[in-house]
Amino acid sequence: MTEFDQLFKALNITEENLKKEILNVGVVQTVSKASFIVEQEKYIKWLAIVISGKVRVWQENENRQILLYYVTPIQTCVLSLSATFRDCKSVINAKTEEETTVIKIPVQYINDWGYKYKSWNKFTTDAFINSYEDLLHSYKNLAFNKIDKRLLDYMQSICKKNNTTYINISHSKLAQEIGTTREVVSKILKQFELSGIVNLKFKQIELL
Repeated sequence: MTEFDQLFKALNITEENLKKEILNVGVVQTVSKASFIVEQEKYIKWLAIVISGKVRVWQENENRQILLYYVTPIQTCVLSLSATFRDCKSVINAKTEEETTVIKIPVQYINDWGYKYKSWNKFTTDAFINSYEDLLHSYKNLAFNKIDKRLLDYMQSICKKNNTTYINISHSKLAQEIGTTREVVSKILKQFELSGIVNLKFKQIELL
């Protein structure tokens, strides 16, 4: 099954004309880990739909990163999608967390397909709805939770997802994930260790 076949099946695309258009203008690209898909303050020329891999989306201001959400297979970055409708610069950065394969669609087709094809309209609408929930969660986390709680919640979610008590991550990377500085994360982790919540090792944290 090709990348295009995976996309057609996952999005339930049955319109033959849409399939032909995607095959004609879509570009399959496999990019290495830590590659930019979108860069803040640059115009977006392509909408990337992730076929395999994972993309981290964040905003950056004064060297501080605020994680917004992740893009996983058969998803796209909704803030990139919104920018394609207005021909404006990107307000976010998007970078691969691992080797990632995407299908790139030129932006001039995005809006038109929404009017012409029901399945494409559903895909873009669902993308907005799902990402709205992710963005709302990120906003609530930043607005109402203290940094120590955000850090503990993040580590617990990683452990639960991977079914382990160990997290292989640097303090700098943790700081990026919760929107603070490495120094703050290191200080909180030391407090957690003294309280018997974690055991700290080099680039590894054990949740007790």
